[in-house]
Amino acid sequence: MTNLPEAKLAREAEICYVTIAMVTDYDCWHADHEAVTVADIIANLTQNAANAAKVVAAAVEAMPATRECKCGSALAHALITDRKAIPEATRKKLELLVGKYL
Repeated sequence: MTNLPEAKLAREAEICYVTIAMVTDYDCWHADHEAVTVADIIANLTQNAANAAKVVAAAVEAMPATRECKCGSALAHALITDRKAIPEATRKKLELLVGKYL
């Protein structure tokens, strides 16, 4: 239950990425917390979904028209292969992700 692969893939694709993690219950690790029922968990999931929708809507509303972060150029210095050594077929295959650097 980690999002490391997604974060790494987003970085490689030069996509801004953030995780929203919301708790449904504590009984599996918190000794002082009472056991929960499926109904409790479903209620928390439902509330979390509503909260997540609000967070996403607020984030989209606050997004600048122009991206100023470095996410959009994360691969600028990651490619070390001599551009002349990259076959045309490979260039076409990689166009979507790194075409601007080839």
